[in-house]
Amino acid sequence: MRSALYLVIGMLIGGGAQSAVHQRDIVSLNHVAIATASFDQVSAFYSEVMGFPRAFALREADGSPYLSYFQVNQNTFIELMAATPQRPAGFVHFGLEVADVDAVVKRLRASGMKIGDASVSANTKSRIAVGHTPDGTAFELLEFGPDSLQRKVMNAWRGPER
Repeated sequence: MRSALYLVIGMLIGGGAQSAVHQRDIVSLNHVAIATASFDQVSAFYSEVMGFPRAFALREADGSPYLSYFQVNQNTFIELMAATPQRPAGFVHFGLEVADVDAVVKRLRASGMKIGDASVSANTKSRIAVGHTPDGTAFELLEFGPDSLQRKVMNAWRGPER
């Protein structure tokens, strides 16, 4: 968990050193994804103890939890995922909101990175491309159209109740 925090802090500091062009195509850090074997207990921690509203939740076909987004502020979320044999507990990935996912993919590929093509998520209606940092850390580039779950939640944000 501490390594995920250091990753986020490093990204924020490093983001200040980017050129103006790069700052315009990467809008912001959108989320950090964490997998847990104690989904209900950790969900209660984020919602009840931390006070983050559950923005949306997705379930498997059998009704078991798949993931929940907890809204930290208007544009930032914690994505909590159920741990599986293929996805062990711990840090999973970070997500960056981008203005134009195809343009960012093109720029990153031009710098030598291998990154997947963007596709539309059937669950959230967001355009997503997945890549990895040089050390193997997974990240998502996300473009939120007006029909995406994330954009709807961000647009509806009214702030925490006081």
